[in-house]
Amino acid sequence: MLSNMHRLNLHNAWYYGLFFICLVASRAMAQIQQSSSAADTLSRSHQLQEVVIQAFEEKQPWLQQPVPLAILSNTRLHAFAANSPLPALNTLPGIRMEQRSPSSYRLNIRGSSIRAPFGVREVKIYYNGIPLTGPGGDTYLNQLAFSDYGAIEVIKGPAASVYGAGIGGVMLIQSPLQTDADSSAAAYIQGETGSYQTHHLTAQGFWGSAAHRQYASYSFFRSAGYRDHTHSWQHTANYESIWHTRNHQQADLWLHYTHLFYQTPGGLTAAEMQKNPRMARPASGPYPSADSAHAAIDQQNFIAGFHFTQQLGSGLDNRTAVYLAYTDLFNPTFRNVEYRKEPHAGLRTVMQYTRNLSHTQLVATLGTEWQQGFFSIEDYGNKQGQPDTLQTHYQENLVQGLVFAQVDIHLPSGWNLVAGLSLQQSSLSFHRFYPEPFTVWNVDFHSNWSPRVAVLKTFPGSRMSVYANISKGFSPPTLSELLPSTNILNPDLKPESGYNYELGWKGYALRQRLSWELNAYQFNLQQSISQQRDSSGADYFINAGKTRQRGLEAYLSYILMPEQTSQSFSTQLFTSLSLTDYRYQGYAPLGHDYTGKHIPGVSPFTWVSGVYVQWEKYASAFLNWNHTQAIPLNDANSAYGRSYDVIDLKIQHQWAWGDKYGLTIYAGVNNLLNRLYSLGDDVNAAGGRYYNPAPARNYYAGLRWGWRP
Repeated sequence: MLSNMHRLNLHNAWYYGLFFICLVASRAMAQIQQSSSAADTLSRSHQLQEVVIQAFEEKQPWLQQPVPLAILSNTRLHAFAANSPLPALNTLPGIRMEQRSPSSYRLNIRGSSIRAPFGVREVKIYYNGIPLTGPGGDTYLNQLAFSDYGAIEVIKGPAASVYGAGIGGVMLIQSPLQTDADSSAAAYIQGETGSYQTHHLTAQGFWGSAAHRQYASYSFFRSAGYRDHTHSWQHTANYESIWHTRNHQQADLWLHYTHLFYQTPGGLTAAEMQKNPRMARPASGPYPSADSAHAAIDQQNFIAGFHFTQQLGSGLDNRTAVYLAYTDLFNPTFRNVEYRKEPHAGLRTVMQYTRNLSHTQLVATLGTEWQQGFFSIEDYGNKQGQPDTLQTHYQENLVQGLVFAQVDIHLPSGWNLVAGLSLQQSSLSFHRFYPEPFTVWNVDFHSNWSPRVAVLKTFPGSRMSVYANISKGFSPPTLSELLPSTNILNPDLKPESGYNYELGWKGYALRQRLSWELNAYQFNLQQSISQQRDSSGADYFINAGKTRQRGLEAYLSYILMPEQTSQSFSTQLFTSLSLTDYRYQGYAPLGHDYTGKHIPGVSPFTWVSGVYVQWEKYASAFLNWNHTQAIPLNDANSAYGRSYDVIDLKIQHQWAWGDKYGLTIYAGVNNLLNRLYSLGDDVNAAGGRYYNPAPARNYYAGLRWGWRP
């Protein structure tokens, strides 16, 4: 527990945020007014291409999408160490990726990880249009190696009108083959080493022609981890093939396998973290230590996906994705040993019709998504990491379906109107084989309609737009919440739902060298699901009544260029801000009224800034600063995490030999100020075991060799 000096200070946070927004707005308007004269001094070659995104199944320029979007290019992803997308994602407003130990990730989009003890929930994730989120609502994001990421788009807030259940948002991941427009052959080998015996090796190969392009990669990662009992390793193999035909058809085959092992150290109290942040959870009462319990996860994932795009007629297109997936998971914990086998399959197909009428364009989208899984879960007693006597045996049949439609109308004078609607339904059948007697529970979450309405006005002369967006979010409990680590089924857990109201302003200036986006939202959630923990560290979930989630987000990027036309030197500056005020409304579990309390697990004030400097094509440097204010850790707001400032630095140099060979050498440091902080708190943990300390100051270095014919 921290002193009052470290407690939440919302007044200062909001003042800082409002000052920042006013500063950005005044600066942007000044640049807009000066853009015509300033632009004349710049070469035509300095005019940048506007980013085209594919959110909501329609390829549109970023400026014309009436939704808050965050985009990570390949360059931004590789501005940090080459072993995780975490630091790059954490530069985006409204997004917080957490890591309790190597390979143990949580993805928080506008508070979505409030109900996620591990993994990813409340967020739908797609890889090249193929669903990564299973029918149980969980996503094994850690099955992807860093080399599997080409670019990332994140839709923040409810997007159920097209993508189904999930109130946090949607992540659309593109592979390196999708983002590399060059059809020629290439090969890359990259090796990286760092503190805590961390080693990372990647081999990638591109080959084929414009009509048939192929890609394969292999990645190996190993780390002893910062804390005790955090050893991890991962093998990942990936293959992708894209066929293009003359009649505008494209077929994409994706095969992916990973075998991942990582130890789980458990949470610490504030006193334990202060005394020795590297320790794992010690024995407590009847429960063993993390080490003696051999707490860990051994996970294997396989997925085979096929995505097909075809033009059926004038203005009519179809995109269809099918996949098969299998997960095998072995998980010794403090109280049991769990085996999970999760085979599942799915289909997503989208029909889209585009019609130009005079000065108006109409885009109509109709689609469906279906997923089904047949899961098996067995829990045994834990005898020093090995299964003992059988405790429970469940089999689950999960079905999730979605039908959606959307109409986009692009009117003259820069107006864009959007109306979407989806119908979602999911059902789960639980078969308990042990303990006897054999029992069946059927849990149905009846049809739920999720509308979305948005309007956007573009101002062509100044290249900026404003938008308003109203959408409904709906999220049934995931399988891991209905049957959590307590092994007690809770069929009475109800779905979350609520409406999100949003206003935004975004734009470009100075030939798109200056870009910004500001947005404010309020999300009123019903039947909010809250994570609780018992004394053993096991999770269970309850409906927490209503919540009111208000937020402000801002992002500003500016590319500095010399007054001359030379491309020898350039600098890009960016800053992002997230302000949140998330509070319970009518939440009183066990007679304790928490109405008006801040929802735990969300920082009220996060400010991230960075600078990227490029000299010629041969040298670059990236500096990133992250300030995160104290996070409430329990429903009563009687405990808070630490406010912290983390600085990361990376420098690299490139050499080229002719047109075929290239070598890049780089080095970096994380947590330059050597701050003690927790990145992945366990909210509402019994005994005050909230904290999972992040690594102290640590270093890494690597090299990347490339070849193109």
